[in-house]
Amino acid sequence: MRYSAKKVLIIAIAVLTVITATVFSGCDKALPEVNKPSQINNELGEKAFGYMTNLASEGLSERTAGLQSEVDAAKYISEKMSGFGYEGVYNDSDIEGAQEFKATFKRFNGEEVKDATVHNVIFSKKSVAQTVKGEILLTCHYDNLFAEKSAASGSVWSSDGSYESGSGVAVLLTLAEELIDAELDYDITFAFFTCGSYFWKGAMNYVDNLDREGLDKIALAIDFSMSVGGDNWYIYSGETSTDYGAFLNACGGDTLSAVPKNRNIGQFTMTEDSVFVYTNAGMLSDNYFLMEKGVPTANFLSLNWEVNEHPLFTECKGKANVYHTSNDTLSNMVERIGEENIKSRLAAIIATALTAFDVSNSDALSSSLSSARSQLPDGISQNGKKAGLANIIIKVVLIAILLAVSYVVRNFIYRNKNRYFAPKTYAEGEEQTQNQQEPFADVDGSDKKDEKVLSEGDKNAEKSNFDDPFV
Repeated sequence: MRYSAKKVLIIAIAVLTVITATVFSGCDKALPEVNKPSQINNELGEKAFGYMTNLASEGLSERTAGLQSEVDAAKYISEKMSGFGYEGVYNDSDIEGAQEFKATFKRFNGEEVKDATVHNVIFSKKSVAQTVKGEILLTCHYDNLFAEKSAASGSVWSSDGSYESGSGVAVLLTLAEELIDAELDYDITFAFFTCGSYFWKGAMNYVDNLDREGLDKIALAIDFSMSVGGDNWYIYSGETSTDYGAFLNACGGDTLSAVPKNRNIGQFTMTEDSVFVYTNAGMLSDNYFLMEKGVPTANFLSLNWEVNEHPLFTECKGKANVYHTSNDTLSNMVERIGEENIKSRLAAIIATALTAFDVSNSDALSSSLSSARSQLPDGISQNGKKAGLANIIIKVVLIAILLAVSYVVRNFIYRNKNRYFAPKTYAEGEEQTQNQQEPFADVDGSDKKDEKVLSEGDKNAEKSNFDDPFV
């Protein structure tokens, strides 16, 4: 079968375009279509900022784990959640919904705290659907480092913890208020963890008290602990592309920034039997322990992954980090990014979650979560170094295919060059130089050594045998 030059070139260009796009676009999931509920607006930001202001005010600004201030903060959250009409999951103390336990940790100035009584605050909303599809766990930690002391000077930090994690508490309380009357196919659990500032021991305790059946029931866990305070906000759902990650990103829309690849921070283990040994900063929150147990997770966090001015992460370009410092205050956050920007970011994060849980997107949510566990990586493939190596290998293979296709196309066209390229004609009396280069010919002209020398008449006769569209 004969192909015209035009068809061959069109096919070749199409093949090369597809392969090139595959090589450089990676393996990210295409974003699905989602419906944006009309009732979502910036008033959500105003409401959440109000909670942030309350948490930064006197009486709640100090929420340091192991002290009475943590108990007072737990009571505040409990009263809000019970006031909304939610049901407390635990009743280990006089605080409704509180999971009380003992924690041992070391403060930043070296002081060791042993067997401190601390509290997770857990409330739930049971689905009224005939078939409940599982549980969605919404989490943050509420403690801060207000009473923490500097190891150098010994002075108290007095930081109200608006970045970590008054913003997360504000988001979760606003979501709880907005979801009171929502009809969902999933049970919803709101978990406000303690000891987030001390290696997320509240989340670790909560997970350790779930059996395998309880863990398998969780279809998705979303963490909001550092929601506002950085230049951008992201949804980190692991080192591999997943349907539920694509769905959440679609719900976030244009307000989201894409998570850069290969932003792992190196060796980091929090337990002796840790599954993950090479860790992304997006894993360093309450979601870590759920990820280790094979639960699909997403971390909604605010920082700036596009710059690398700090070994761990950078919140705002050109500005000192406030994470785990005495500068983590609401007044400083307002000065850095502005009150309206804070409200806008809060609204965008809350709107993303509400969009995901809206009844109009229930089928899309269920579909994305139905394959979540099968798409999760194990501890080895989650390893950032190996994930990066696999990505390199895949791209090398695809580039090799690209080169091979290019070589085949080049040879095919060269063997049929007289069909695709008309010989150059000369004006009467003009001589053709012996060094004239033909298309695809080698520089030394060695590819012509067996070529038959044709007269001008022979060439014209040969050319007339083909209906070449380029002629």
